[in-house]
Amino acid sequence: MKAAVIDIGTNSCRLLIANLTNHDITPVYRNLITTRLGDNIANLQLSPKAMDKTILALDQFKEVMENHLVKTYRAIATSAVREASNQEAFLQLVKDKCNINVEVISGEEEAYLSYLGVRNSLKLEMSPLVIDLGGGSTEVIYENTFFLSVPIGAVRVGTNNYSSSDIREAFKILFNKKAEFSNNPLVFVGGTATSLVAIKEGLEEYNSQLIHGYTLTRNDIEGLYKKLQEMPINIRQSLAGLQPERADIITEGTLIMLVIMDILGKDEMIVSESDLMEGTLLTLDIN
Repeated sequence: MKAAVIDIGTNSCRLLIANLTNHDITPVYRNLITTRLGDNIANLQLSPKAMDKTILALDQFKEVMENHLVKTYRAIATSAVREASNQEAFLQLVKDKCNINVEVISGEEEAYLSYLGVRNSLKLEMSPLVIDLGGGSTEVIYENTFFLSVPIGAVRVGTNNYSSSDIREAFKILFNKKAEFSNNPLVFVGGTATSLVAIKEGLEEYNSQLIHGYTLTRNDIEGLYKKLQEMPINIRQSLAGLQPERADIITEGTLIMLVIMDILGKDEMIVSESDLMEGTLLTLDIN
């Protein structure tokens, strides 16, 4: 059965259409459009400009789903919409303009869906500690025993000029988890992690098969962080492996990653291409 998921995030809107058979996901179509819906979230408002860009993206997605004859779909919104005081107005706008019903999911459900996506696609000997590093928030989850959602993401760090000390303070609860998760593989999902692999490999064209399951060491990430920090944004925009729209937030996302790895004492991490999109597909009731 063909089904689709729309993810309305802080930095971008994403669409995944796939065939789903007994928890086996075969992607048919993917798209990502940078909308920066959360650019004004420091004021707890979605800006009219960002909402308009998001509506245009969702309208495109709706047309693609119709062309693919998709009948079953789930549209979810995360951090930016979750925190916005004008959330209801935005959801009604999407309904009126695009005829799409959007669910605003909690940080806990966001983490759970990311975990589902990772566990279904990465076959690891031990259960992983999964970090979903987004634009507006970061979720940390281990099985059904530990969950943390922190309103720190790549877009928000840049908007609020957070330092590494600010990030460390936000994730301080993880200091007490260092010993508990010392032997568990650390898995990151999200655009920062996948972009770092693409940059390291110098990918002119995105290769999800190469990226999924790729291991980055702390030395790799520190080297990439230094390289990116020294580059003006206009040079980053032409860097192989990096979406031009992500050029102004890639260092912020990488800094969050390094702080988390340092707190947990991890020397390497695994990148998962599968995340809450795939996890959401698995929750759909396909008849």
